[in-house]
Amino acid sequence: MHQADLGSDNPAVSVHRLAQLSDFSERVIGRVARSYAERDAIFKLRYQSYLRAALIPQNAFGRYIEPGDHADNSYLMGLHVDRRLIGCLRLEVGQATAPEVPSLEIFPHVLRPLLRGGKTLVHMSCVASHPEFARSYVWLPYVILRAWIVAAEYFQADYIAAAVAPQHRLFYRRLLGCDVHAGNRPHPHYLAPMGLVTLDFAASVGRLYENLPFLRSTRSERQQLFAPEATPSRAAALNPSVS
Repeated sequence: MHQADLGSDNPAVSVHRLAQLSDFSERVIGRVARSYAERDAIFKLRYQSYLRAALIPQNAFGRYIEPGDHADNSYLMGLHVDRRLIGCLRLEVGQATAPEVPSLEIFPHVLRPLLRGGKTLVHMSCVASHPEFARSYVWLPYVILRAWIVAAEYFQADYIAAAVAPQHRLFYRRLLGCDVHAGNRPHPHYLAPMGLVTLDFAASVGRLYENLPFLRSTRSERQQLFAPEATPSRAAALNPSVS
Protein backbone atom coordinates (compact mmCIF):
# COMPACT_ATOMS: atom_id res chain seq x y z
CA MET A 1 0.00 0.00 0.00
CA HIS A 2 1.43 3.36 -0.96
CA GLN A 3 1.06 5.79 1.92
CA ALA A 4 0.24 9.42 1.18
CA ASP A 5 2.91 11.94 2.16
CA LEU A 6 1.89 13.69 5.36
CA GLY A 7 4.11 16.69 4.74
CA SER A 8 4.94 17.44 8.40
CA ASP A 9 5.01 15.96 11.90
CA ASN A 10 1.78 17.79 12.76
CA PRO A 11 -0.92 15.09 13.06
CA ALA A 12 -3.66 17.46 11.92
CA VAL A 13 -4.54 17.47 8.25
CA SER A 14 -4.75 20.94 6.69
CA VAL A 15 -8.12 22.36 5.72
CA HIS A 16 -7.20 22.17 2.04
CA ARG A 17 -6.12 18.55 2.27
CA LEU A 18 -9.15 17.70 4.39
CA ALA A 19 -11.35 19.06 1.61
CA GLN A 20 -9.52 16.90 -0.93
CA LEU A 21 -9.93 13.87 1.31
CA SER A 22 -13.61 14.63 1.79
CA ASP A 23 -14.12 14.86 -1.97
CA PHE A 24 -12.39 11.52 -2.48
CA SER A 25 -14.23 9.85 0.39
CA GLU A 26 -17.57 10.76 -1.14
CA ARG A 27 -16.66 8.48 -4.04
CA VAL A 28 -15.69 5.55 -1.81
CA ILE A 29 -18.16 2.87 -0.77
CA GLY A 30 -16.99 0.60 2.01
CA ARG A 31 -18.77 -2.61 2.90
CA VAL A 32 -18.12 -5.79 4.78
CA ALA A 33 -17.76 -8.65 2.32
CA ARG A 34 -20.29 -11.33 3.13
CA SER A 35 -20.99 -13.03 -0.20
CA TYR A 36 -18.68 -15.50 -1.87
CA ALA A 37 -18.15 -13.16 -4.83
CA GLU A 38 -17.18 -10.20 -2.64
CA ARG A 39 -14.76 -12.24 -0.57
CA ASP A 40 -13.23 -13.87 -3.64
CA ALA A 41 -12.61 -10.45 -5.18
CA ILE A 42 -10.75 -9.40 -2.02
CA PHE A 43 -8.61 -12.55 -2.07
CA LYS A 44 -7.68 -11.84 -5.70
CA LEU A 45 -6.83 -8.22 -4.97
CA ARG A 46 -4.66 -9.21 -2.03
CA TYR A 47 -2.80 -11.70 -4.17
CA GLN A 48 -2.04 -9.12 -6.86
CA SER A 49 -0.95 -6.53 -4.32
CA TYR A 50 1.21 -8.82 -2.20
CA LEU A 51 2.80 -10.57 -5.16
CA ARG A 52 3.83 -7.20 -6.58
CA ALA A 53 5.29 -6.22 -3.20
CA ALA A 54 7.19 -9.54 -2.99
CA LEU A 55 5.39 -10.46 0.24
CA ILE A 56 4.19 -13.83 -1.01
CA PRO A 57 5.27 -16.38 -3.62
CA GLN A 58 3.28 -16.98 -6.77
CA ASN A 59 0.59 -19.64 -6.60
CA ALA A 60 -1.63 -21.38 -9.13
CA PHE A 61 -4.90 -20.09 -7.65
CA GLY A 62 -4.28 -16.37 -7.99
CA ARG A 63 -5.67 -15.71 -4.53
CA TYR A 64 -4.25 -15.02 -1.09
CA ILE A 65 -6.23 -16.47 1.84
CA GLU A 66 -5.33 -16.80 5.52
CA PRO A 67 -6.97 -18.94 8.23
CA GLY A 68 -8.07 -15.75 9.97
CA ASP A 69 -10.34 -14.89 7.05
CA HIS A 70 -12.77 -17.55 8.27
CA ALA A 71 -12.70 -16.65 11.97
CA ASP A 72 -15.94 -15.62 13.65
CA ASN A 73 -14.35 -12.42 14.96
CA SER A 74 -13.02 -11.20 11.60
CA TYR A 75 -14.55 -8.80 9.08
CA LEU A 76 -13.30 -8.46 5.51
CA MET A 77 -13.97 -4.99 4.15
CA GLY A 78 -13.76 -3.90 0.54
CA LEU A 79 -13.41 -0.27 -0.58
CA HIS A 80 -14.99 0.55 -3.93
CA VAL A 81 -14.83 3.52 -6.31
CA ASP A 82 -17.15 3.53 -9.31
CA ARG A 83 -18.02 -0.10 -8.51
CA ARG A 84 -14.35 -1.11 -8.72
CA LEU A 85 -12.64 -2.73 -5.76
CA ILE A 86 -9.59 -0.54 -5.10
CA GLY A 87 -8.63 -1.55 -1.57
CA CYS A 88 -9.37 -3.95 1.25
CA LEU A 89 -8.56 -4.70 4.85
CA ARG A 90 -9.38 -7.24 7.53
CA LEU A 91 -10.53 -6.32 11.01
CA GLU A 92 -10.45 -8.65 14.00
CA VAL A 93 -12.13 -8.02 17.33
CA GLY A 94 -10.17 -9.56 20.19
CA GLN A 95 -11.12 -9.97 23.84
CA ALA A 96 -9.69 -11.97 26.72
CA THR A 97 -12.28 -14.70 26.17
CA ALA A 98 -11.66 -14.76 22.41
CA PRO A 99 -8.20 -13.29 21.85
CA GLU A 100 -7.59 -14.62 18.37
CA VAL A 101 -5.88 -11.88 16.36
CA PRO A 102 -3.12 -12.64 13.84
CA SER A 103 -0.37 -10.62 15.53
CA LEU A 104 -0.85 -12.31 18.90
CA GLU A 105 1.47 -15.17 18.06
CA ILE A 106 4.12 -12.75 16.76
CA PHE A 107 3.88 -10.05 19.44
CA PRO A 108 2.36 -11.80 22.49
CA HIS A 109 4.36 -9.67 24.94
CA VAL A 110 2.63 -6.54 23.59
CA LEU A 111 -0.89 -7.74 22.86
CA ARG A 112 -1.68 -10.11 25.73
CA PRO A 113 -1.52 -7.33 28.37
CA LEU A 114 -3.91 -5.23 26.27
CA LEU A 115 -6.52 -7.99 26.31
CA ARG A 116 -6.59 -8.44 30.07
CA GLY A 117 -9.34 -7.22 32.35
CA GLY A 118 -12.16 -7.46 29.84
CA LYS A 119 -10.55 -5.06 27.38
CA THR A 120 -11.45 -5.07 23.69
CA LEU A 121 -8.88 -4.81 20.89
CA VAL A 122 -9.66 -4.08 17.24
CA HIS A 123 -6.81 -5.36 15.08
CA MET A 124 -6.26 -4.45 11.44
CA SER A 125 -4.41 -6.69 9.01
CA CYS A 126 -4.31 -7.82 5.39
CA VAL A 127 -4.39 -4.27 4.03
CA ALA A 128 -4.07 -4.21 0.25
CA SER A 129 -4.67 -1.82 -2.61
CA HIS A 130 -5.18 -2.36 -6.31
CA PRO A 131 -1.74 -2.19 -7.97
CA GLU A 132 -3.14 -0.31 -10.96
CA PHE A 133 -4.96 2.38 -8.98
CA ALA A 134 -2.86 2.74 -5.81
CA ARG A 135 -0.89 5.74 -7.07
CA SER A 136 -3.96 7.42 -8.53
CA TYR A 137 -5.93 7.26 -5.28
CA VAL A 138 -3.38 8.87 -2.96
CA TRP A 139 -5.99 9.36 -0.21
CA LEU A 140 -6.82 5.65 -0.01
CA PRO A 141 -4.56 5.05 3.05
CA TYR A 142 -6.57 7.63 4.98
CA VAL A 143 -9.87 5.98 4.05
CA ILE A 144 -8.47 2.62 5.13
CA LEU A 145 -7.48 4.08 8.49
CA ARG A 146 -10.94 5.57 8.87
CA ALA A 147 -12.52 2.13 8.38
CA TRP A 148 -10.33 0.90 11.25
CA ILE A 149 -11.44 3.77 13.49
CA VAL A 150 -15.11 3.30 12.58
CA ALA A 151 -14.80 -0.34 13.65
CA ALA A 152 -13.07 0.64 16.89
CA GLU A 153 -15.94 3.02 17.66
CA TYR A 154 -18.62 0.43 16.86
CA PHE A 155 -17.03 -2.33 18.94
CA GLN A 156 -16.14 0.10 21.76
CA ALA A 157 -12.48 -0.80 21.56
CA ASP A 158 -10.11 0.01 24.38
CA TYR A 159 -7.10 -0.49 22.12
CA ILE A 160 -6.37 -0.78 18.44
CA ALA A 161 -3.43 -2.53 16.80
CA ALA A 162 -2.13 -3.29 13.33
CA ALA A 163 0.53 -5.43 11.74
CA VAL A 164 2.40 -3.17 9.33
CA ALA A 165 5.37 -3.24 7.02
CA PRO A 166 8.43 -1.51 8.52
CA GLN A 167 8.33 1.33 5.97
CA HIS A 168 4.75 2.20 6.96
CA ARG A 169 5.16 2.47 10.74
CA LEU A 170 6.02 6.18 10.60
CA PHE A 171 2.72 6.88 8.83
CA TYR A 172 0.75 5.47 11.75
CA ARG A 173 2.86 7.24 14.36
CA ARG A 174 2.70 10.62 12.68
CA LEU A 175 -0.96 10.57 11.75
CA LEU A 176 -2.60 8.77 14.68
CA GLY A 177 0.08 8.93 17.37
CA CYS A 178 0.41 5.14 17.51
CA ASP A 179 3.03 3.48 19.65
CA VAL A 180 5.59 1.86 17.34
CA HIS A 181 7.01 -1.31 18.84
CA ALA A 182 10.67 -1.96 18.24
CA GLY A 183 11.69 -4.94 16.22
CA ASN A 184 10.34 -6.53 13.09
CA ARG A 185 9.44 -10.17 13.40
CA PRO A 186 9.03 -12.99 10.90
CA HIS A 187 5.43 -13.41 9.81
CA PRO A 188 4.10 -16.96 9.34
CA HIS A 189 2.44 -16.08 6.02
CA TYR A 190 4.73 -13.44 4.47
CA LEU A 191 8.22 -13.52 3.02
CA ALA A 192 9.13 -10.27 4.80
CA PRO A 193 9.09 -9.38 8.50
CA MET A 194 6.33 -7.22 9.94
CA GLY A 195 6.11 -4.63 12.69
CA LEU A 196 3.37 -3.70 15.14
CA VAL A 197 1.67 -0.43 16.04
CA THR A 198 -0.83 0.03 18.86
CA LEU A 199 -2.91 2.85 20.30
CA ASP A 200 -4.85 3.36 23.51
CA PHE A 201 -8.01 4.19 21.60
CA ALA A 202 -10.20 4.94 24.62
CA ALA A 203 -7.72 7.54 25.85
CA SER A 204 -6.96 8.97 22.40
CA VAL A 205 -10.32 9.13 20.65
CA GLY A 206 -11.04 12.73 21.64
CA ARG A 207 -7.67 13.91 20.34
CA LEU A 208 -8.08 11.92 17.14
CA TYR A 209 -11.44 13.47 16.33
CA GLU A 210 -10.23 16.95 17.18
CA ASN A 211 -7.13 16.72 14.98
CA LEU A 212 -8.66 14.55 12.27
CA PRO A 213 -12.40 15.22 12.09
CA PHE A 214 -12.77 13.06 8.97
CA LEU A 215 -12.37 10.04 11.26
CA ARG A 216 -15.74 10.73 12.87
CA SER A 217 -18.69 8.52 11.98
CA THR A 218 -22.38 8.42 12.77
CA ARG A 219 -24.08 5.67 14.70
CA SER A 220 -26.16 4.89 11.61
CA GLU A 221 -23.06 4.42 9.49
CA ARG A 222 -21.46 2.12 12.04
CA GLN A 223 -24.63 0.07 12.33
CA GLN A 224 -24.95 -0.26 8.56
CA LEU A 225 -21.39 -1.51 8.26
CA PHE A 226 -21.05 -3.92 11.17
CA ALA A 227 -24.45 -4.84 12.58
CA PRO A 228 -25.24 -8.56 12.06
CA GLU A 229 -28.35 -7.75 10.07
CA ALA A 230 -26.46 -5.43 7.68
CA THR A 231 -26.49 -6.40 4.02
CA PRO A 232 -24.32 -5.18 1.11
CA SER A 233 -27.24 -3.20 -0.29
CA ARG A 234 -27.46 -1.29 3.00
CA ALA A 235 -23.71 -0.78 3.40
CA ALA A 236 -22.70 2.77 4.18
CA ALA A 237 -20.47 5.06 2.20
CA LEU A 238 -17.30 5.87 4.11
CA ASN A 239 -17.94 9.59 3.96
CA PRO A 240 -16.22 11.56 6.72
CA SER A 241 -18.35 13.52 9.15
CA VAL A 242 -16.59 16.82 9.73
CA SER A 243 -19.34 18.48 11.74
